[in-house]
Amino acid sequence: MIAGLLIVVFFNLVLPPDSVAARLLVDKSMVRSGLGEVVVVTRPLAVQTFMWIAFAMGIGEILLRVYATFRECEQLSFNYLAESPDVLLGSRELVPIYQRVQAAKGRCFLPTLIRRVILQFQSSKSVDRADSMLHSSLELFSHEISLRFSFLKFLCWLLPSLGFLGTVIGIIAGLDVVAVEFMEKKGEINLAAVTDALGVAFYTTWLALILASILLFLVHITEEWEEATLNRSAQYCLDHLINKLYEK
Repeated sequence: MIAGLLIVVFFNLVLPPDSVAARLLVDKSMVRSGLGEVVVVTRPLAVQTFMWIAFAMGIGEILLRVYATFRECEQLSFNYLAESPDVLLGSRELVPIYQRVQAAKGRCFLPTLIRRVILQFQSSKSVDRADSMLHSSLELFSHEISLRFSFLKFLCWLLPSLGFLGTVIGIIAGLDVVAVEFMEKKGEINLAAVTDALGVAFYTTWLALILASILLFLVHITEEWEEATLNRSAQYCLDHLINKLYEK
């Protein structure tokens, strides 16, 4: 949220008030007052401000997901399990593996899967039940990933809604200008003032669609990467744990 506000402040300070970019990004413009003076108008509570805040929050959430997925990828390089095809894992060989994954920090996919499979195998002495535990855990993790991205998907929906809201507000402002001009000038309407208000209205929709498209693309890439990391962890467990379990 702070980053979104800083973006708005930066654009207000840098962009010239007579530019299209100022009207598009922060609704900053130059208007003529009743005395004929040109005044720079900035609107701190413009719709664009809330759009930038929502966009910055989405980027922050994506960075958190990227960091979490990077940590998940690191787990695959710790070599929790022996990758040699000649190694078999019985109850005795699983004890040091369980102690190692138990010491792993955080609740990452791979050590959690290994720990659950080992506990199930040690208690039931059944490879089938251990395999069922792996698949059940994968379903839970997949659902958990979807829940982690629910707020991001809400932001992707919120941005176009804010854009359409700004369009409605701009159209209402344009109609108010028409009414005022018509009453004060007895039928004469200043088309420049009307088009100016309507232009701001459609700028909000344009900006909202651009920001939502960028955010949705980043969400898709990040979610796909996290799901791919979960699949790699599952394959690692299948190849080097499930397929090597035995019980005398």
